[in-house]
Amino acid sequence: MRDPVKTILTIYTVIMLFIFLLPLILVMVLSFNADANIAFPIKRFSLYWYVGEPVTLGKGISGIIHDPYIIRVITNSVILGVSTAIIATPLVTASALALRRRFHGRDTFFYLLLSGFIIPAIISGIGANILYKSIGVKEYSLWTALPFHVVYTVPFGLILTMARFDPYMVEYENAARALGAGEWNVFKKITFPLIRAQVISAFFFSFTLSLGELLRTSFVIAGIGSIPTYVYNQMSVTAPTPKWFALGTVTTIVSFVVLMVIAIFLTKEIRKVV
Repeated sequence: MRDPVKTILTIYTVIMLFIFLLPLILVMVLSFNADANIAFPIKRFSLYWYVGEPVTLGKGISGIIHDPYIIRVITNSVILGVSTAIIATPLVTASALALRRRFHGRDTFFYLLLSGFIIPAIISGIGANILYKSIGVKEYSLWTALPFHVVYTVPFGLILTMARFDPYMVEYENAARALGAGEWNVFKKITFPLIRAQVISAFFFSFTLSLGELLRTSFVIAGIGSIPTYVYNQMSVTAPTPKWFALGTVTTIVSFVVLMVIAIFLTKEIRKVV
């Protein structure tokens, strides 16, 4: 007789995957619709919304590869994502190392870091906007959004990195200290090699989270903005076309590729340790 718990878990998993994947599949399929209307059935498939120029099919709308605004927002998003990852990664590493030790206010410090993703995004965005106005910031840019992307991404990387600190690591570090190694050498020769996979994964994870962040960003960014804010603003004032689905497809594929690289890299590093 089949285990009812496994049956329930299987059904739950299938339902969750269906809810999660169906919108993505619909977006990807509709991005290949040759017509500007977003509807089924699709009469003809085309790559126009990816690579087409305005004169190709007479639509007056270029594909994303020939749209200078799209190129700019992609560039902005990459710059913002990389900057976020560069700042968040050492903060994650330092925080994870600090939280291994017992000190006064340790729990408060930990939960304060976690509040970066616990607090609702819209509350964080409004609060960030009020903060900037209070301190006299009048012009918003990518860099006004950067601090709040860092605050948002650090908790995810922290949880990912702290999961690697097990009792065996402490034994290796203590053995190195007993042999006369200083703290810097212990970190360089023992600790960092053992958490290297998590640190690199935290970097790419921070980049991916920053790439898709909308609510926090929309309150503290101006100009053409990033991919999420640009698409949201454009779809608020113009009729949606498969062009935005094409951009969403590209962004989704990049995010999935990055996450798959992280998963493969972590798996290989874990096997090396085991």
